[in-house]
Amino acid sequence: MANLNDILLQDMITLSGKMSDGCDPAEIVALAVEAASRIADADGCFFFHITPTRFMNLIYSHVNSLNTSISGTSNMALFPSVYLPDIKNKQNKRPAEACAVNKEIINSSNIFNEPSLDVSSLKEFDEANNYTTVSSLIFPLFNSKHNIIAVVQFINARDPKGKIISFTADDQEKMIAVCQMAALALERKQLSESYTQLLESFVDVLAKAIDSKSPYTGLHCQKVPIITRMLASAAVQETEGPFKNFEMSDDDWYALHIASWLHDCGKIITPEYIIDKSAKLETINNRIHEIRNRFEILRRDAHIEYLQKRLNNIDTQENLQAEFVAAVKQLTDDFEFIGRCNIGDTPLTDDDIKRLDKIAEHTFMRYFNRMVGLSWGEKKLINTPSTYTKPEVEHLLQDRPEQLSGPYNQGELVNLKIRQGTINKAEREKINEHIVTTINMLKNLPFPPELANIVEYAGAHHERIDGKGYPNGLTGDQMSVPAKIMAIADVYEALTARDRPYKEPKKLSEVLTIMRDMKNSGHLDPDLYELFIKSGVYMDYAKEYIDKEQIDDINPEEFL
Repeated sequence: MANLNDILLQDMITLSGKMSDGCDPAEIVALAVEAASRIADADGCFFFHITPTRFMNLIYSHVNSLNTSISGTSNMALFPSVYLPDIKNKQNKRPAEACAVNKEIINSSNIFNEPSLDVSSLKEFDEANNYTTVSSLIFPLFNSKHNIIAVVQFINARDPKGKIISFTADDQEKMIAVCQMAALALERKQLSESYTQLLESFVDVLAKAIDSKSPYTGLHCQKVPIITRMLASAAVQETEGPFKNFEMSDDDWYALHIASWLHDCGKIITPEYIIDKSAKLETINNRIHEIRNRFEILRRDAHIEYLQKRLNNIDTQENLQAEFVAAVKQLTDDFEFIGRCNIGDTPLTDDDIKRLDKIAEHTFMRYFNRMVGLSWGEKKLINTPSTYTKPEVEHLLQDRPEQLSGPYNQGELVNLKIRQGTINKAEREKINEHIVTTINMLKNLPFPPELANIVEYAGAHHERIDGKGYPNGLTGDQMSVPAKIMAIADVYEALTARDRPYKEPKKLSEVLTIMRDMKNSGHLDPDLYELFIKSGVYMDYAKEYIDKEQIDDINPEEFL
């Protein structure tokens, strides 16, 4: 028969192995206290966990002679949760409470003979279970920073004949050493949870900071994860077809969760006026108002010219009035045309470009000094300030040298000539740069190996199946399924969003038509797009997160 030391050694080896394997701390607690019980042949044990917020909870109890073993919150009925600061000044404390508050070992041959302790709960336990508690050993456990993390109470040590005896000093020393393994497991769990909470908080703060940067994309970073999770779940549930063997581990799910929240973290460097650019002439404000004022000047000039001609009898009143009305109509038509061009929701034709050039040739006289009221930085951009200090004839639509700022051209005519949308080439490149910044930011975060896929998942959502995406021109074969799922989620959220300044909210049928065309043109993965439609993910999301007015009658077969 193996002696006690051999048994203890085997228990320690088992516990060490469980610790190395990253076993559930609850299992390690149970193994540790049961191993410690064998040292003194203790009949019962109670393990109290002390949380970082100073609550003491009974998380494990075991009494051999009663054949009971309880884990988790079921122990609350036996020992309700206690907030330690509340009992600090309590005159008589229960044994575990006194141990926790005083951080001292209690070793009693008969716990009911301790006048300074409140043993009423033990008495109730004995009466309820027809049991007799006699000897008790209660000691605190500490983490690596010597903060108390648990209290363990053992009851009724027994000799080889089963007689209840006291816990010896040797038993006490060995039992504390064994139970310290449980303390290490709890500390590891707390550290892991703390780091996870820190990461989650960082992700949440960063995503919300990006969303709040622009009132027009205020929920994008929060909604893309929802669509991503829904489509990934649909793929995992497939039992046939291209995704029948697709699986995701817990680490894969967590990596996808973090990646979907951080997929646009690089937008933190994108200027607000570009993100919010709802019209071609918009920078910090929409400069269509400046151009409107120039048209007002031209109309007033036309009126003055008409009145002067009338005074000088240049022609008949009827002819002059017709000339004035025609001039005003032309100005009105031209301004309304510029206004339509500024919105960017309709592609410009070659004739539109020619008309813009023709309108730009119109001139007006500027009398006031253009240098007045400029900041020091704005003045530095003007190479010949003397030309702006005196009255000068200026074009109706202007591309001035000082409107070139770094890579950005804020010229009026240049921006009005944007063929489609409101973003010019340099601005588009700046927006696209956010994904490179996202990748670089995530690469610099020390993710553990099991979360290494975060960079790939988040960094590929603007790639295309045909290899024409950015930033790396990956093809579908070079992208993981989760990365391609995120690409669909990103597109679908953007198209269904009703908070974009550059477009009216689209009907669901319009959204799916666009996505079907993107699938057919090599943008989106066709298999995932088909799953997106057939599984109903598009509708499940729409019913919950987009306006009811946007949901029209849909025949899914039309969009496959």
